Amino acid sequence: MRHDLGQRLVQSQTQKLILSPQMRQYLRLLQLPLAQLKATVEQEIAENPVLEETPKEILEDGSPAPTTEETPERTSDTDELRFDETLRSLNQLDENFQNGAYEPEDLSLPETREVNRNKDYRESLVTQKESLFDYLLWQIGFLELSEIEHRIAEEIIGNLTDDGYLSLPLEEVAQICGVCMEEAEKVLRSVQSLDPAGVAARNLQEILLLQLERKGPEAELAKQIVKDHLPLLEKKQWNRIAKQLKVTPEEVQQTAKLIAHLDPKPGRTFHGEEPIAITPDASITRSEKDDGKFQIEIHDEELPEIRISPYYRRLLKNQKLDSTSRRFLKEKIQAAIDFVKALNQRKSTLQRITEEIVAVQPSFFEKGFSELRPLRLKDISQNLGIHESTVSRAIQGKYITTPQGTLPYKSFFSSKLETAEGGAESQKSMMEKIRELVRTEDSRHPRSDQEITQLLQKEGTKIARRTVAKYRDLLKILPSHLRMQK
Repeated sequence: MRHDLGQRLVQSQTQKLILSPQMRQYLRLLQLPLAQLKATVEQEIAENPVLEETPKEILEDGSPAPTTEETPERTSDTDELRFDETLRSLNQLDENFQNGAYEPEDLSLPETREVNRNKDYRESLVTQKESLFDYLLWQIGFLELSEIEHRIAEEIIGNLTDDGYLSLPLEEVAQICGVCMEEAEKVLRSVQSLDPAGVAARNLQEILLLQLERKGPEAELAKQIVKDHLPLLEKKQWNRIAKQLKVTPEEVQQTAKLIAHLDPKPGRTFHGEEPIAITPDASITRSEKDDGKFQIEIHDEELPEIRISPYYRRLLKNQKLDSTSRRFLKEKIQAAIDFVKALNQRKSTLQRITEEIVAVQPSFFEKGFSELRPLRLKDISQNLGIHESTVSRAIQGKYITTPQGTLPYKSFFSSKLETAEGGAESQKSMMEKIRELVRTEDSRHPRSDQEITQLLQKEGTKIARRTVAKYRDLLKILPSHLRMQK
């Protein structure tokens, strides 16, 4: 069989979505939270020589001081954001220079914001804490361990979960370290003697027993219950436990309270403590003047105030500048203009999205999650005429300060449930109502999922019992028979 391996021209038609560099720049900045955006702006200033931070010197009368490179007359120049006009001026400048018809054009750009602008918004910083591994490693330094025992201890603490459980079978630890099980068990007991109590246990029962051993003789009944009757304890079957241990139900119930105060996850005080900074991108406050309406403020006070350098703008108009340098300056100025435009588009998009949230959720800002209305990304995108993915990018990882606290943007979005009147209620407000019904129930006669369903239906919400059960599980609320206290 003959194969033709020659070159041929083949014409095909395909569809591709090609984003312009300006659009990619905008989408990149849009998804950045404020803290990361500040770092990005500072990096752009460092990499683009024509971009500079606006001087913040203030005169005695409170007005911005003119720089040595700019005279006060420049404050009336073309607005920073008139990009198309500025680019046309750059192109015309280049043509005039090449044709010998050079006429100086004023390309100066004023400051983008007032210099003396102070905003009040909250920033929450969580500092880094010592890890569980480092804490345990420090403690084993005080134990009298041989070199091989020290290695076994390091292997054990290196295989702990964030909650403090030993995730690797002890047989594997012994095999890795080349020791027998007896020696591995001995070192494990040494590690389990460290703080926090219960660390390096292999299951819940062992964690509870390790913690009870430190409570002395008064915890003997508790140790018996955990060791032999843990399944009955989980179901609160006090009478059966009392009968088997030959004690009173009241003693069992009192002991159960002691067990309930033990920590089933001794390592959790250490995990999840990586340094994070939650900086709200926006805030919503109630106006004291305008009939109590909600005011929106997009925070950008921490961002450097940037502009196109006057020096490079004047340099571009120099007739003696060679073509290579002129082309380089034009590219850098256009990149700077695109960056400033993307910054302002980001702020505008976030402002419009926040306005939509306020328009849909006014009751939430007054009363909390029980009044949260259903809202989807699709609803916002349709109202603003932008794509859903753009809305998703805009709210990703961002927080907003509200009268109800500082919350992630995504907390305002929730699917809807129909009401008997034909309206809609959000999933989150429904979960809040279920939580409240459980909180206010009689602990001796807790409400079943069916009873909760009926109460909600009386209020006009169409909801099935299985949906109530699902929401209850999401809220980590036990079934009614496990919530009952006799």
